[in-house]
Amino acid sequence: MDVLEKLIREIPDEIDGLIIKEGQNRRYFTNFSSTEGTLVVTKKRAYLLLDFRYFEMAKKTVKNAEVLLYNNLYEKIREIFKKDSVSNVLVETNYVSIKQFKEYEEKLEEFNFKQVSWLDDIILNFRSVKTEEEVEKIKKSQEVVDAAFAHILDYIKKGLTEKQIAREIENFILDNAQGVSFPAIVVSGKNTSLPHGKPSHKALEDGDFVTMDFGAVLDGYCSDMTRTICVGKSSDFQKELYKIVLSGQQLALNKIKEGLVCSDVDLLVRDYFKEFSYVEEFGHGLGHGVGLNIHEDPYLNKVCKTVLKENMVVTVEPGLYISSKMGLRIEDLVVVKKEGILNLTKSSKELIYV
Repeated sequence: MDVLEKLIREIPDEIDGLIIKEGQNRRYFTNFSSTEGTLVVTKKRAYLLLDFRYFEMAKKTVKNAEVLLYNNLYEKIREIFKKDSVSNVLVETNYVSIKQFKEYEEKLEEFNFKQVSWLDDIILNFRSVKTEEEVEKIKKSQEVVDAAFAHILDYIKKGLTEKQIAREIENFILDNAQGVSFPAIVVSGKNTSLPHGKPSHKALEDGDFVTMDFGAVLDGYCSDMTRTICVGKSSDFQKELYKIVLSGQQLALNKIKEGLVCSDVDLLVRDYFKEFSYVEEFGHGLGHGVGLNIHEDPYLNKVCKTVLKENMVVTVEPGLYISSKMGLRIEDLVVVKKEGILNLTKSSKELIYV
């Protein structure tokens, strides 16, 4: 069943219509991307309202909603609501400002507008569980990232700067995908203690850890991966820290399956790190959902009580960061299954030396 059909079936009895404005939510339901637009859903059907810039393209590609051109958005919404006998309307709470909501009330005063969490919650529930088609798109996006890692291993060497390496990664992705899902993170030496440090002019030196975190966007869907490698020869401490992080990640990968609570998976790795007296050194969550957005529900962290479901796609990215000294992170992208995971990331996790 089409996701819009599913949404229409889920509309509560006391509600007649929905207005969806957020761009990725509109794309999710219609498979059409535009910087501006309004998706109007009634119990009879869905309508994608667009201005002149996107109308012709949408008419050719959108199959599950009636594409309508508007000059006056509010008049077009009024026309739809009257035709489909709409009285009570829900709008998004997370993406519609108070000012926008008041404009609906003032310019469409004959209709009753409400902002309650149901609409946002149902969209999050839909988007967090991927269809097989979405999983396949994310898989292909991840294949680009794996290829980018293989490419950068042939490129990277002592003397190159973090910025040069980040640029090479991004150029490779741009040549093989729609774009990057976020600016590439490349940090080395002491800079690896910064989980989201920005690439600098620092040149790679012997003994440096180099952490690289990057992703691609392909057919609208994101991917995400982190690998930490070493320049020249590593110290015993670096080897031991790497082993701890890798073992912590594997612990989570072995545990994740449908039915687990997100915070429990995070705690599993956090408690493992505590055995080695690393508490503050793991300051971020274990992972996050990935889809049309690079960060989306669910979140593997201390507080998220979401129960994992089959075909949720999440990162598993433990890291340890010794302030002003060094750090490392290892990240895979996985699909939750009933009895385990499907790991979409194929790049080696052995400590690689360049």
